[in-house]
Amino acid sequence: MIRMFDRSKRVRWLLVILIVASLAIITIDYRDKGNGPFERIGHVALTILSPIQHGLVTIFRPVGNFFAGFTEVPTLRSRVSTLQRQVAELRAGQNTVAEIERENESLRKLLGIRDRYNLNTVAAQVIGVSPSNFERTVFIDRGSRAGVKKDMPVIAGDGLVGRVIRVGPSTSEILLLIDRTSAVASRVVPSGETGLLEGDGSEDTKLELFNPDAKLGVGDRVVTSGYDRGLYPPGIPIGTVVSAPPAQSNLSRVVAIQPYVDFSSLDYVLLIIGQTATSSPSPSGTAAP
Repeated sequence: MIRMFDRSKRVRWLLVILIVASLAIITIDYRDKGNGPFERIGHVALTILSPIQHGLVTIFRPVGNFFAGFTEVPTLRSRVSTLQRQVAELRAGQNTVAEIERENESLRKLLGIRDRYNLNTVAAQVIGVSPSNFERTVFIDRGSRAGVKKDMPVIAGDGLVGRVIRVGPSTSEILLLIDRTSAVASRVVPSGETGLLEGDGSEDTKLELFNPDAKLGVGDRVVTSGYDRGLYPPGIPIGTVVSAPPAQSNLSRVVAIQPYVDFSSLDYVLLIIGQTATSSPSPSGTAAP
């Protein structure tokens, strides 16, 4: 009992001493207005501990950000999805604008060649190509109901395309200039030399000149001559000479011709119904687009 009494007495005295010490410290610090010894001790401790605290924050911040990122994953995924959708819409819009511009350019060229040669025409849209590897043909959305007839010449904005070979009520088939069975009476500008232009099944054609000694060079223009029973009006642009080797015999000479028309991207064409009497261009240079 005595020991327990002494222990509680010592605890009470220790408590009293701590309270008195605390009051003394507060009084001293208050009187010194922030410049007391305890304030200086605090500054020293802060100076020592600040670098340590900064280092700990630098080390553990990426870890905290990593775990915090988990809570943002659904939001980030939603944002990424939204951005991807917006990019797709922008690209689709750009493709649509480019397609419209290309179609407008094609239609402007069609109007230009029609007016330049005073042609009576029927407009048509290309709706398909021949599935055969042996024929170079395309299908259009005009037929007999629109006045289309077999052997009608067909042109694009850049020049001659070919002729109609089959006619249905609402569709027709066109034999392209580059088909192996195609043949067009042609003339070289400005020399006036004539020959027969034939397709070779690729994107180019060949012109067999009637005069093997004809003088011509790379870049000379080739147009329809109008000699083939009036099938093609004279002066319709065909292409340019890209190779003019010397004659292989005394009978004829064959030169390579690159057509003006890009047959891989035909959209719209004109079928020639007729031509006015004043429409034939002079052989001096109005034939090229």
